[in-house]
Amino acid sequence: MTGTDLANYLRGIPSSSVEKVEFITNPSSKYDAAGTSIINIKLKKDQRKGTNGSLSTSLGTGKYIKNNNNFSINHRNKKVNIFANYGFAYREFYNHLVLDRNFYDNNGNFEKAYLQDNYLKFNFRNHIAKAGMDYYINDNNIIGFSAGFVSNRFDPRGDNSSLVLGSNQLPESTFTTQNRSKDHWKNASFNLNYKYKIDSLGSELTTDLDYINYSNTSLQNFDTKNYAINGALSSFDILKGDINGDLNIYSLKSDLSKHLKNNWKIESGIKTSFVKADNDMQFFDATSGIPIVDQNKTNHFIYEENINALYGNVSKKWDKFSTTFGLRAENTNVTGTQITTNQVNKKNYTQLFPSAVFSYDLNDQNNIELNFSRRITRPSYNQLNPFKFFLDPTTYRAGNPDLNPQTTMNYEFTYSLKNKYFATLSYSKTSDNITDVLKPTVENGNIVVVQTNDNLSSASYLGLYLIAPVKVAKWWDMNNSANFYYGSYTGNISDTYIKNQGNFTFNVNSINSFKLGNGFTAELTGNYRAREVYAYMNLKPNWYLNIGAQKKFKNNSTLKFAINDIFFTSNPEAKNVYSNYIENFVVRRETRVATLSYTYNFGSSKNAQPRKTGGADDLKQRIGNG
Repeated sequence: MTGTDLANYLRGIPSSSVEKVEFITNPSSKYDAAGTSIINIKLKKDQRKGTNGSLSTSLGTGKYIKNNNNFSINHRNKKVNIFANYGFAYREFYNHLVLDRNFYDNNGNFEKAYLQDNYLKFNFRNHIAKAGMDYYINDNNIIGFSAGFVSNRFDPRGDNSSLVLGSNQLPESTFTTQNRSKDHWKNASFNLNYKYKIDSLGSELTTDLDYINYSNTSLQNFDTKNYAINGALSSFDILKGDINGDLNIYSLKSDLSKHLKNNWKIESGIKTSFVKADNDMQFFDATSGIPIVDQNKTNHFIYEENINALYGNVSKKWDKFSTTFGLRAENTNVTGTQITTNQVNKKNYTQLFPSAVFSYDLNDQNNIELNFSRRITRPSYNQLNPFKFFLDPTTYRAGNPDLNPQTTMNYEFTYSLKNKYFATLSYSKTSDNITDVLKPTVENGNIVVVQTNDNLSSASYLGLYLIAPVKVAKWWDMNNSANFYYGSYTGNISDTYIKNQGNFTFNVNSINSFKLGNGFTAELTGNYRAREVYAYMNLKPNWYLNIGAQKKFKNNSTLKFAINDIFFTSNPEAKNVYSNYIENFVVRRETRVATLSYTYNFGSSKNAQPRKTGGADDLKQRIGNG
């Protein structure tokens, strides 16, 4: 699930309803080959019927105000389970980007530099609603549906000021750009699902039918003024954009799980999905007061995709040993059409994704596990869209319709003690690694930088991940984790070849929970990330500290107060190095936020929850914004 969907889903589940949460780092062939890890939330069974729900509101502030409000309700009787939730959020935040950008010719001689200060403010108004029903036909048959809607309006306001240095590294001019835009993103979704319990051993057949629509409109306005070094206005430009996008997803998925004698289990399933994205972007030069179509920036792009999948898994459990073997086949058919240039790109390929897990209990407290799987990460629809989204006249973001999916082989060896302490040694090798890159180019006689995505030849990771919870005192629980790894990258982008470029790095995290009595608890979370070389980017280390406290009342409500990133230290700073371009940047975002929230739960505290359904989560997470 996407981060937003997952967060909203978790908010609606009372902690008393959760049996356990599994983090599957190397999913089997049963799951979509796209993506990396899976969070599997198992809810308790045989819970009381009735009605429950929750109301929550929160108010936060950093530099700007944030407000979130949520309502959820769930009712179940013998035959029907009905659920609904609604949320409204208003958030203001900013993105302050400071750039030092230097351009060089093929001989390494300095040509030009831009010293830029970009301040972008957003105000989001977000509505999220979802409702559905499960109908228990009998003990073995369940049918259900759900429908959801999301509306997100935001008005980006950007102000950019730039100083231009000439080949002598002396100031030669300045320019400013104002961005005043209005955006509206909408999403509607519908799911129809069926579950048939085959026998008392846990065998079942499930089917999901999904339809999802995303649409967006954007009215953009860029006003650029160029000044001579003495401050005199030399020219001005007005660029207007009218962007319309529509994305439709159709997905059908069916899974069969059959338990056999002697702890054998067979799983198989099929899935097919169809995606069509139609994006029409028109830009106009309105400098003269009469908008004139800018053919260099205007584009109309249609993306069509069909993926068909088939998988099978076989697993067996013995007293101390268990194993699972699986194979998934996916056939992908893609067509990208740029209407304005009549350019058509077609890709058709079939790939196999094997997986295997071997687990052995050394004794009652010690377990080892070895697993491997092949995975794929397909480009998001925004990454494939060749449209230009401007930051200022010298910088724009554009997708790459020639972008290939990346495929990864993952290998893991895990040792666990008391099912509490974990050490995982992992290695992964990725082909056609999708990487964010910067490409300097000359357009209309001016040097500009294109932020886009491209494929590196390969990337590899060798890591050690540790989890070590500590009971410091009866009132103090500490959950610690650390990830040590070495990443290396090979490829050639923007005429800059790198081979096995990377470094050893690590990040550590500690969550400290304190029971203070009388319903009071507190939490302190710290995180540190060391310096990392990511392909062409050299990221400086950063860290953050979060604090929070809450009070639970007897009326089943909770009051919380928290401050994230209290020292304002988690913002990234980095340096990008290419053969003819070097960029240093510092980003300041509103990471330091103080939030006060109140939640009231009503009804049965152990009411049944809606079943987790839907077969198009892998497609949803490729949407990006919206």
